[in-house]
Amino acid sequence: MEKTRGFYYGWVIIAVSFSTLFFTHGIRNSFGVFYVAMLQEYGWGRGETAGAFSLAMVIHAFFSIVTGALIDRFGPRILFPLGAIFLAMGLAAASRIGAIWHLYLAFGVLIAIGINTMAYVPHMSVIAKWFIRKRGLASGLVLAGMGVGVMVMAPVIQFMIDTVGWRFAFLILGGLVLCILVPMTAHFQRRSPDDVGQFPDGTVPSSREIRASQPEGPGENNPSPALPDQWTLRSSLRATAFWWMALVNICSGFLLNMLVVHQAAHVVDAGYSHALAAFLVGLMGLFRSAGGILCGFISDRIGREIAYTIGGGAALVGIVFFLLVRDTTSTWMLYAFVILHGLGSGSGGPIGAAATADLFPGNSLGRIFGMSVIGWGLGGALGAYLGGYFFDRVGSYTIPFLLVSISICLAILGIWMAAPRRRNSPDPIAKSIG
Repeated sequence: MEKTRGFYYGWVIIAVSFSTLFFTHGIRNSFGVFYVAMLQEYGWGRGETAGAFSLAMVIHAFFSIVTGALIDRFGPRILFPLGAIFLAMGLAAASRIGAIWHLYLAFGVLIAIGINTMAYVPHMSVIAKWFIRKRGLASGLVLAGMGVGVMVMAPVIQFMIDTVGWRFAFLILGGLVLCILVPMTAHFQRRSPDDVGQFPDGTVPSSREIRASQPEGPGENNPSPALPDQWTLRSSLRATAFWWMALVNICSGFLLNMLVVHQAAHVVDAGYSHALAAFLVGLMGLFRSAGGILCGFISDRIGREIAYTIGGGAALVGIVFFLLVRDTTSTWMLYAFVILHGLGSGSGGPIGAAATADLFPGNSLGRIFGMSVIGWGLGGALGAYLGGYFFDRVGSYTIPFLLVSISICLAILGIWMAAPRRRNSPDPIAKSIG
């Protein structure tokens, strides 16, 4: 193996993917900021209002199957610009919300589909083709765009809401998506290293390795050299490891999206200002990004399971601190929660993506990711809704945050049972296929 001469274009893919997720997930994960503003204006119940986000997670779950197939078939240069246009349309529609069903349609359907076409599934499918040995680090760098996006977008959106109102804030976001994401993804994105005459990780394999990795037939459906242990969607569904990773995804979606919707509301309920609540949402995003990069890098060296367990342990301690916040005398606990839970929960995305790519390599990875993310979306829908449901009935977030703690423990169990550490051993894989 030797380094590719010249600059490796995979780093451009990382930069463009980071920027795309910066906007898309900065918008989606700032829902809690819009959530508080709408509750104040309309007086809707927390459960029914959070239901719009739950619907978005259900749409995200099932549309991921379509997205996975589309990214495998058409590639990012076609799919991402179209998704950006759809997202801009959804944001424009959100500016006209006047009834609860408008919120469900705009945010729960239109914005959800637009974001889904540029979200976790298609990006992790693309990154897995560009990086193999540095897959955990690359995934962490790309997914850091989500956290940094929240860090920047949440306080900026709160500022826009305070100055021009939440309706105009939606319009501004739509304009940014249309003017930045559409041309950027259309011009710079590429499907695989083959498109620019390079090889994964920027290294040139030996002639023997190249011959061994050639696909059986030509065509657009084989855009990059076939990877060892080719998996199809059907064979992955017959593998026990797939369903353990599904548990990981369900739990990760549950805990992340419950906090996306209800974190700011809990901070405001404790007596803190809306500005501080938005700042903490953004700061959480920053630490999630740092945790994703760090844990993704570590997972390449000590294994996915150990790194995920370290991250999960930190996230669990953080949520305990958040549970104890009751009034404005507990400020240090808020920051302890943001730091520990942010660093820990940030490990879920890159390690989960890298583990899935480790377990199920091949040119059907987009479809496999799409199917696996159904669990993440359904878990997210349940988490967002149950947070509001239990608050409306008992007047606190104690039960929801206890459920978050349980979900962290179950996710750690799931990744150990999926055992991505065994990816280089053919016998367990063969047995899991049955």
